[in-house]
Amino acid sequence: MHSSLVRVQNVFGFFTTVAFCVASLVALSSVLFPTEPTAGTAVDITNFKVTKGRVRQYHSSKPHELAAINFDLEADLEPLFNWNTKQVFAYVSVSYPGQKFTENEVVIWDRIISTPAKAKINLKNQKPKYKLNDITGKMAERTNVTLTFHWNVQPHVGALTWGESGKSEPITLPGFEKKAGSV
Repeated sequence: MHSSLVRVQNVFGFFTTVAFCVASLVALSSVLFPTEPTAGTAVDITNFKVTKGRVRQYHSSKPHELAAINFDLEADLEPLFNWNTKQVFAYVSVSYPGQKFTENEVVIWDRIISTPAKAKINLKNQKPKYKLNDITGKMAERTNVTLTFHWNVQPHVGALTWGESGKSEPITLPGFEKKAGSV
């Protein structure tokens, strides 16, 4: 009565319907049971300096002021992992008011955490992965510079969730130090 092709289409249609329903239940269960990292997440600034150097991403030959902010970070992201967590993207950002824009935010460190075993972060005097610079080329003597620890939970199925904690005390960046061989 039905050809083989029609039977294969019916089986595939049933399979995709069941898979969609299961994925919807998994996504819904993640929303109903939200998770937060354990209390005690802290970001502390240990050392900071401003130097003059050349920035490669701009097509300008004039030197820019670059800030390097070392920090301590303690965080336990293990509670963010559940049956639907694929990975957690953790990062530290620096925010500061600017002349051209009222609020600027730059990521200086990041890490992808794929298992709960690697979810405890304990960094001491960590150097930033990325230098902090502004499009104006001026970083010296910036005020109200703060570090914030953020995370992004990437699930197998469902919506991404973001969070933040561990904001540092505001600091003022010093005047710039000359690097050896810089202009």
